[in-house]
Amino acid sequence: MSEFDSIQAEKLAFLDVGNTNIKVGFRLESQWEIHSVKQATSVAGLLTLKGIEYVVASSVRPELSWLDELVDRFSVAVLETSDIPPQHHQYKTIETLGMDRFLACLGAYSMAGSAVLVIDAGSACTIDFMNENGVFEGGVIMPGVQTLLKVFHKSAPGLPDFDFEIPESFPGKSSKESLEWGLSQLFLDGLKANLERFGQEKEGFELFITGGDAELLAEHVGIASTVRNDLVFIGMEIFLEG
Repeated sequence: MSEFDSIQAEKLAFLDVGNTNIKVGFRLESQWEIHSVKQATSVAGLLTLKGIEYVVASSVRPELSWLDELVDRFSVAVLETSDIPPQHHQYKTIETLGMDRFLACLGAYSMAGSAVLVIDAGSACTIDFMNENGVFEGGVIMPGVQTLLKVFHKSAPGLPDFDFEIPESFPGKSSKESLEWGLSQLFLDGLKANLERFGQEKEGFELFITGGDAELLAEHVGIASTVRNDLVFIGMEIFLEG
């Protein structure tokens, strides 16, 4: 990583390659400019437009087509879980850990300076704990809100269209309201049960929420939280400094 240590910030970009989207982060002094795109070709075009030369990436995708689009045009470093020092995690199968989970916790920990619990509300909803010493202890993986919606729509196409909403009255008085109750409470009850268990198992933590449905979840978790969609990028910076 030494070639990345002394380059100008305006020449460097960070990629968070998720299951659905690729997030591109540019550091702008004390904040981030973040773009979300679908295709790697769009990433390459955006990086060229910004005059980027160096890219630091984290990916949860097993296929590397996104990387093939970049390596001929940019200097690319991919952060992998094998790069995490053993003393900084307690995960039994580190080779299967999504690097974004560790980086999001690292980003939150750098902000809090204490134990953190991080909810990443994307295609999968992960809930991960990093202790007061900055050691990643693991967490929970649940289906995300959008994934559950896709399952409903695909498995029962004859049902009415609906989204993640909580109807005004219980029980639902229509098929749409009944579906909304079913989905929202299935997800939120599972989420709250896991948060309660973390509260019982751990002495204390600050809660951070990130990901595409972060704002939605923050309204319903019932615990004071900080919503930050730049946690993975902050974690990347800290990891590189490390």
